[in-house]
Amino acid sequence: MKNNFKHFRHFSWIFILAVLIACSESSDPTPTPTPTAKQEDIAAIDSQIEGFISQYNIPGASLAISKNGKLVYQKAYGVADQAQNKAMELNTQMRVASVSKTFTGLAIMLLVQDGKIKLEDKVFGEGAILGTTYGTKAYSNRVKQVTVRHLLQMTTGGWVVSGNRDAIDYEQGRTNAGFFDWMMDNATLNFDPGSQYWYINTNYFVAARIVEKVSGKSFAQFVKERITDPLKMTATAYGKNGTQGRLPNEATYYGQGGTKGFEYNFNLERRDGDAGIVTSAPDLLRFVTAIDGNPSRPDLLDPAIYNQFIQGSTANTGFANGIAQNNQIKYFYGALPGTRSGYMFHSNGMAAALIFNGNGDYTQSNYNSTFARAHDELMVSLITRNLNVYQEIDQF
Repeated sequence: MKNNFKHFRHFSWIFILAVLIACSESSDPTPTPTPTAKQEDIAAIDSQIEGFISQYNIPGASLAISKNGKLVYQKAYGVADQAQNKAMELNTQMRVASVSKTFTGLAIMLLVQDGKIKLEDKVFGEGAILGTTYGTKAYSNRVKQVTVRHLLQMTTGGWVVSGNRDAIDYEQGRTNAGFFDWMMDNATLNFDPGSQYWYINTNYFVAARIVEKVSGKSFAQFVKERITDPLKMTATAYGKNGTQGRLPNEATYYGQGGTKGFEYNFNLERRDGDAGIVTSAPDLLRFVTAIDGNPSRPDLLDPAIYNQFIQGSTANTGFANGIAQNNQIKYFYGALPGTRSGYMFHSNGMAAALIFNGNGDYTQSNYNSTFARAHDELMVSLITRNLNVYQEIDQF
């Protein structure tokens, strides 16, 4: 159930293609469409989504697209529950897996904006944010060098156990506090903080605990008060464990291959900081338009703080503080058993959020070269092609 995000490093050619496509379509000679009150279907968009879910055996999808800050297209496809033949709807809630990391990164940046912390602040050890609260063993020099920035930029150097496996997947029965104690005593940092990029989910578990310590609130409550409530994201919450924890409008998840049967068989509540968000595509797009640096809709971060938010590390300039970037495009993807998600926005003013209640089998070695790459190509297409097909409407 380990999230597979190696594809962040594999798609530079796709973004080069995207830039070329965007340049070729940047001139828009088509007159502004006459405003209409009701959204009309757009075959050029629907055919792409319908073709993708058909090709990869995905039960359903939810899509939302904005242009210059206006919600110009939203649509649900396929089914949310196969057994009940329940159609996917716009308000259907779905896990977005590691897209949750952008929420956590934003939560940290809001604390930076509040003057409560700095990205350079140390996390562990005497006088650090979390002090010596967790674990029973003395902290190594590497652990005491970890900063908030290292966590968000995936440059801590580890939090791995035997076989270099992400600690987040172990000791599933422990509480968050119990897991943190165990992790600090058993997980290691294999590299000096700041020296190498290594995508480890546990970094964002720790980041969520920083939000709790500094704000004095639960992580979920802080995100609700500072992010989802102000943005009127009424379909957004943190997911609960098992089928019994499903939200009233939450879809059923369908894994494939090695992920089938694990859709509800892991500690999702442990994953609040790195993979816990459940939302709808329109809600996710509200979030995206609040972090895009575009003045068409208000952002949650001041410009100076936003510039810190999107700054990558020397180890990986393409991975910033909970958001990935390549040239004119910023994005993030999420993967768990039975769900795949992504958002992407471009300097041309386009943004898209797309969530599936199915996923390719990411236990297979060809996942990044087939399914994940196809998903990436689809997202790029949505924000760089067919830019003149949208009505002059705003459904936000």
